[in-house]
Amino acid sequence: MACEDLVAQCFIDEQAPLAVPELNRERTLKYLGCCYQQGLSWNDAKQQIQEFLQQRGVPHQGIVRQLALAKPLLHPWLD
Repeated sequence: MACEDLVAQCFIDEQAPLAVPELNRERTLKYLGCCYQQGLSWNDAKQQIQEFLQQRGVPHQGIVRQLALAKPLLHPWLD
């Protein structure tokens, strides 16, 4: 499974699939593990997250907000 396939799980709750995408710390761990194993950088992960959120129709400010939440979780491991 490619890491891109795990991005949705970081933001979409299967119990509420129509809710606004929101970063979930616990669900982000699988994505972080995949990115780390694949040797991806923070910039790679950031691009994957941006593309996913854009496809979901999240406005620019929402994307910026979600990236700000994701960065402290992912960046230290993906530098």
